[in-house]
Amino acid sequence: MGSENIIQLFWQFGLAGALGFLIGLEREMRGEQGVTLGIRDFVLFALLGSLSAYLADSLGNHWLIIAGLVAQLALILSSFWGDRDHGAGITTEIASVITFFLGVLIMQGSSEIAIALSILTLAVLLPKQQIKRFRASVQRHELRAVILFLTITFIVLPVLPNQSLDSYLGFTVATLTEVDADQRQLRMKLLADGEVEAGEVLDLLTSDHKILGQAEVSRVAGAEVFAILSEEPVEDLKAGMLVRQRLDVEFLYIMLSALTPYKIWLIVVLVSFISFVGYILISSIGSQAGIGLTGLIGGLVSSTVTTLSFARRSKESPEASSLFAMAVLLASSVMFPRLVLEIAFVNQDLMRNIMVPLGIMGLTGFLLAFYLYRKSRDLAKAGVEVRFDNPFSLKSAITFALVFATILMATRLATFYLGSEWLPLVAIVSGLTDADAIAFSLSNLEHAGLVSLDWASFNLVLGALSNTFMKLLLIFSLGHRALFKQLTLSFLCIGGVGLVTMFLYYDLGF
Repeated sequence: MGSENIIQLFWQFGLAGALGFLIGLEREMRGEQGVTLGIRDFVLFALLGSLSAYLADSLGNHWLIIAGLVAQLALILSSFWGDRDHGAGITTEIASVITFFLGVLIMQGSSEIAIALSILTLAVLLPKQQIKRFRASVQRHELRAVILFLTITFIVLPVLPNQSLDSYLGFTVATLTEVDADQRQLRMKLLADGEVEAGEVLDLLTSDHKILGQAEVSRVAGAEVFAILSEEPVEDLKAGMLVRQRLDVEFLYIMLSALTPYKIWLIVVLVSFISFVGYILISSIGSQAGIGLTGLIGGLVSSTVTTLSFARRSKESPEASSLFAMAVLLASSVMFPRLVLEIAFVNQDLMRNIMVPLGIMGLTGFLLAFYLYRKSRDLAKAGVEVRFDNPFSLKSAITFALVFATILMATRLATFYLGSEWLPLVAIVSGLTDADAIAFSLSNLEHAGLVSLDWASFNLVLGALSNTFMKLLLIFSLGHRALFKQLTLSFLCIGGVGLVTMFLYYDLGF
């Protein structure tokens, strides 16, 4: 054996012993009653695993690893049934088995994985009290929400069709039988109940009903149909593909072309996840957190709910209106970077194009909130209770999906029939309801090539401004007049800065 191999072996055995030492140190420092395994035991467990793997490779018999594990389990069981307090749990015993396999991984050349697993093991073992406190604070409805979120993300989402719903309109009338690539000529065979006419446009479908291309019927001879292919690639067409006859309902095609179930639900998952993170943060800091922090994190959950809560509170404590105004400003300002983050997941070009206007408006809001904080810093540490429902439920997810789908269809129809110049009206009206939905809808339009990048960005920012001023209307209706006066000037500043930036930053052609 060469000197390099010997050094490598010493390094591997030493690393295994070191990882076993760290895990054993944590167990021994814990000092729990009834636990008999300590530092030396864990070092030896790691060395036993690495020695078993070394012998298995040297002798070509991987059963030796199983033999080493069985020997360790026998020792652990004898200790468990001999002098251990059986009410103390088996965390230490499970950690010892993991330590054995850490040694095996190191000898198999997976030192990085072994080190990562040892860190993860220590991360689970160390914060025992914190984990217990977390367990005590988690409600059953919150756990159900997490399970539901995981279900719709990893079970429902993957099975949703990733194509627009207009691809399901129509009837299958024929199958493709022959493709002439040079002349772009197609021959089809009608199904038993299929009927087509010359001049009719047919869709060519893949096996999963995606539209691969279109062809115009040139001649019909009995059950044989001859057609001329449009500009789609000929090489992707194959005999046996389905041919669909389109319904003569243009309105439906345009409206449903905006709806792709997979993408819609993906947006629902994304928005719900960001809100859920904010809900966890606000739950962790407690319902009596400082007003500023509550407003800041509450904006992640729902800036509208946060605004409503502080508006109602202003009626009870009008003397603290400046602090409530600060919290509302923080919640409203968080919406701008939140929109940038959300769009970053679906449209990188649009995200880069909206960063400056939304960033300037968000920064303006934060600076105004800081000014109000300086005016009323003596009250800033006061706690305020803002109640949030769990932001993820099946009802809320479906509601958002329906609102989002409605805005998608409205923007697509308005763009087609009225022209893209009507988008500002759609953005303003839709923004009153939900800034996220109109933002993703405009991203969808831009991605489909129906509007320019600058025009989509301009209307997205306009929708965000509309949503911002909707909060001011809520404050006027439900809050104290002192709060409304505090926020009117601030919101006008944000809106003014936003409008000036929008018209200077984007090339609108006028």
